[in-house]
Amino acid sequence: MKRVMIVTNSLSGGGAERSMNLLSNELTKRGWSVSLVPINSGTPDQVVPECDVIPLERKWNGSIKNTIAALWKFNKVISSWQPDVIVLNCDLPELFGATLFGRHNLVALEHTSKPWGQRKLLGKIVRRVLKLRKTTWAAVSTHLTIWPTSEKPFAVLQNSVLLPNENKTRFTESEIKRLIFIGRLSREKRPELALEIAKITNLELVIIGDGFMKEDLEKKARDESIKATFLGWIEDPWSEIQPGDLLIVTSSFEGDGLIVIEGLAHKMPMLLADISDLRRFDFPEKHYCETLDDFVSRTTEFGNKLGQLSIGKDVASAILRSRLIGKVGDEWIKFLETVL
Repeated sequence: MKRVMIVTNSLSGGGAERSMNLLSNELTKRGWSVSLVPINSGTPDQVVPECDVIPLERKWNGSIKNTIAALWKFNKVISSWQPDVIVLNCDLPELFGATLFGRHNLVALEHTSKPWGQRKLLGKIVRRVLKLRKTTWAAVSTHLTIWPTSEKPFAVLQNSVLLPNENKTRFTESEIKRLIFIGRLSREKRPELALEIAKITNLELVIIGDGFMKEDLEKKARDESIKATFLGWIEDPWSEIQPGDLLIVTSSFEGDGLIVIEGLAHKMPMLLADISDLRRFDFPEKHYCETLDDFVSRTTEFGNKLGQLSIGKDVASAILRSRLIGKVGDEWIKFLETVL
């Protein structure tokens, strides 16, 4: 039996992590030998892995010593478990994969249009090493190429999403009562723009997510008397949604846009930043906002017509069908059989 090791940042925290938890369970269910290696310590996810879980227990933003200890442990795990293929997800797993001892069959996934954030030089070095190690590159969306060379990926392997247990239509108020921001509190997600929208429209803003910008955002909300509630990271953010809520996605760039896809699954009305990463969904023009003024004017325009900001059933169904875990599992097995 072939052995697949999936390396992620942590067990929970974002769409990439959850999609890998779903994938590990699907492959396990189909009889594959799978292990999941979360590098950073953290809380469990709503999707509980059914395979071997081997945590490295690195502290998020920990010391160099802590990272070296995790790297050493990672090499011991590889030596003990002996995977036939190692799947690397996002920047930190790429770094760990690049520094492995010995020769290994590596697969790396491009999850975003702008990887490695503020560490571009380190990212270029890591990816150069991965190229020398003959890493196979795949992407989670057809619009992504492999940075920094803009090469086409060997395969496109879409992320699956956790769909609601009950396929029922939410009761939707006609009036916008609250704005909802879900995501990491980091620069590329532009949560400060969400605060500005709430300030000008005088609507309550609920921010679900955590990150290094949290304290500054909370201070801004206090200083400028913005009605904002910070709930932090929540295992199931959609459990906080109420009738009259409008999802706003303010990112400057995205990868797969999993919050949008999960929003479709939960039948959420939404407004999106007008960026190429989100334009690929090809929603009606009314859903896209290029500037702060656009978000404000659209929120005002549909203030008493919230239902009109829901995505049409046919469009939503077509997108969600491609994210069913069974279909995603089929694509992954076809891919793995090619690289093994």
